[in-house]
Amino acid sequence: MVFHDRASAPETTQTHFASAERTSHEELVLEAEACLGHPVARFLMQALDGLVLILDANRQIIATNDRAIQVAAIGETTPLGHRPGEFFGCVHVPDGPGGCGTSQACTHCGAVLAVLEAQRTDRIVQGECLLTLQQGGNTVSGEFEIVASPLQVGHHRFIAVVLHDLSAVKRRDALERLFYHDIANLMQGIRGWAELLASGTGSGEKAALKLIKLTDLLDRELKGHRAMAQAENGLLEPRLCDVPPRMILDDVEDLLGRHVLARQRKVDILRSTEAPFSTDPELLARVVLNMAVNAMEASSEGDTITLWSSREGEDVCFRVHNPGEIPAAVRSRIFQRSFTTKGSTGRGLGTYAMKLFGEKVLKGKVGFDTDAAGTTFWIRLPRGH
Repeated sequence: MVFHDRASAPETTQTHFASAERTSHEELVLEAEACLGHPVARFLMQALDGLVLILDANRQIIATNDRAIQVAAIGETTPLGHRPGEFFGCVHVPDGPGGCGTSQACTHCGAVLAVLEAQRTDRIVQGECLLTLQQGGNTVSGEFEIVASPLQVGHHRFIAVVLHDLSAVKRRDALERLFYHDIANLMQGIRGWAELLASGTGSGEKAALKLIKLTDLLDRELKGHRAMAQAENGLLEPRLCDVPPRMILDDVEDLLGRHVLARQRKVDILRSTEAPFSTDPELLARVVLNMAVNAMEASSEGDTITLWSSREGEDVCFRVHNPGEIPAAVRSRIFQRSFTTKGSTGRGLGTYAMKLFGEKVLKGKVGFDTDAAGTTFWIRLPRGH
């Protein structure tokens, strides 16, 4: 298929990373005709499994397979001339002065890096890319395996990109890691106190109370994991009721008191007397708790973590502050599902869950502010929701 309309794109040479230069419409049409008239290129388009894009020297699409068209975020617009991020709906496209590949966030994009490396080395490059996509009014995480391969067609030098969607696999693996990690920790505590109770040493009443608290936490974790799966599938409905903001902070304080890192940091909770508002208290408490745990993990022993709520116009806002600035290289990836700063031990779901529950289910807005004075994560909710 040859595309005959050019995708709209800014004419600019400014960039924060990859070249912003664009190929002319006339040249794009000639490239597309040359590509699709070549037997190897036609074979790649028809035979390869996955999402196939053929890119020219300026990383612009000259051909795609039908599977890629089906998941594109450009509607009825022709793919010709779009770059991959523009084609799939990457949220960072508007941040770059020249579109996809030109924003500061693109310096860490696996797709851009693979294409540039294939162009530079003239070799096949394999990797993974984590994308945050805007699809149908929703922000979703996309995790892909990418193969970028040089393709010579006459005097044209193209890059054939094949993407395999790993989102379902990554989602399952991440949830399993989170589930087994959290449940194993709780079961270890339950076993320890049960053995103490069975031995007859120590206070039986104290051990029984600890067991009750641990089984309550276990029940809460099981419900939380079920809620995560339901929220990702769009099946989780919030259970709304009127609650005062201080009740959410009280719940979070109780849960934080059982976290090992809380013993090494000061937690300062500033309670307000704001009027009740409508929300799902369990889901909101989970969001704020994730913010607090994230703050503790990002801070050092002796640091102070501050939590508070405030009314902002018609909204209520919960904030969690900790000392320390988020590195610029990390900021654009904070809310991606599989991204973590903790290496192989990280699970990459805490900040993702903030967005998932806070925005998709509770219909609020989740974000953060960071500078040399510290980092503040926040969730803002309409009081009437």
